[in-house]
Amino acid sequence: MEDAVEDKSLGMEDDDEVTMRIDIEELYSLWKQRVHERRPFQYVVGCEHWRDLVLSVQEGVLIPRPETELVVDIVSDVVSENEDLRSGVWADLGTGSGALAIGIGGVLGNEGGRVIATDLSPVAVAVATYNVQRYCLQVRDSNFSISILSFPLDLFPPWF
Repeated sequence: MEDAVEDKSLGMEDDDEVTMRIDIEELYSLWKQRVHERRPFQYVVGCEHWRDLVLSVQEGVLIPRPETELVVDIVSDVVSENEDLRSGVWADLGTGSGALAIGIGGVLGNEGGRVIATDLSPVAVAVATYNVQRYCLQVRDSNFSISILSFPLDLFPPWF
């Protein structure tokens, strides 16, 4: 509800009037896309809530699944057992929305670690870049960075 209303200070009492960001006809059109075209809700609204993040998603990028949050939890456990890993280089291959790269970046903190996120899809690279920049992790400094890389398809053999 919070994402859809303009005035977030409303107490939502029975007599409160709620002003929506879009009109009812546009909302109906979006709902028709969801129901009749069986389009995933996250693509309709353009975002997915994942961990403590709101990530941009669009068609051509897989929607981050709740199960992938476990990967970040595993990285957190491993890093807490061996602090040297916190300053290492981590890779997110096939990054999609950048969810894992951002989640791992959050675990590593500003301890000198680096996450390299790659994808073959230009759409995924654009979405991941947007999400990384949105959470101010793209800025490279002496302590931490996330790099989004795109590889042209001709680097790989045809059976790849």
